[in-house]
Amino acid sequence: MKKQDQFAQKEMIQRLVRYKNILLKFKSMGLSRVFSDNLGDAAGISASLVRKDFSLAKLAVGNKRGGYPIETLLQCLDAILGTHILQRIIIVGCGKIGTALMNYKGFANENIEVVAGFDNNPARINPAATPVPILPGSQLAAFVKEQQIQVAVLAVPENAAAGILDQLAAAGVQGVLNFSPVQLKTGTALFVQNINIAFEIENLFYFVRFNQRQRPAAAG
Repeated sequence: MKKQDQFAQKEMIQRLVRYKNILLKFKSMGLSRVFSDNLGDAAGISASLVRKDFSLAKLAVGNKRGGYPIETLLQCLDAILGTHILQRIIIVGCGKIGTALMNYKGFANENIEVVAGFDNNPARINPAATPVPILPGSQLAAFVKEQQIQVAVLAVPENAAAGILDQLAAAGVQGVLNFSPVQLKTGTALFVQNINIAFEIENLFYFVRFNQRQRPAAAG
């Protein structure tokens, strides 16, 4: 798959996840049907893009005039996104970020289970830890293959990230959420989502300062 196709697919999947969250809110409000206009307004996009996404995802469960049944849409989205299935992940790098992720209680609400952590620091290794055992990095490849792990979270130092990414890919991991302070590239059989916390905070400050500069001009 070409990089531009991967990027487009990633953006569509992100929108599908957003649609699901919006639909859950609509359902909690007692609504049973929804229109593409409603979803578009709530997601901050056009209704035509909503309909295009539904067409590409083969969500043919309604029509423009009559709207879409929310419950059926949610079932279809669960089937596409796989959120009805327990999603098992590992965390590689059990420092502060890795430990925080292992202890995050919100994963259970999204049907995500952290089944193991991995680290090369002997002081952090604890195979008997509950609920998440921390295993030595030397067991990483074997564990991934045996447990058929498809997704991993990477929270290791910059100088170790690329090498561990290669190990994960060779072991069969297909998706990596990268918290390491380095931009890792997506491969043909491995999708990488890079999360640079400092960069995101910096972007927020740029946005805040830009808005502050615009306010006096708007007032004048």
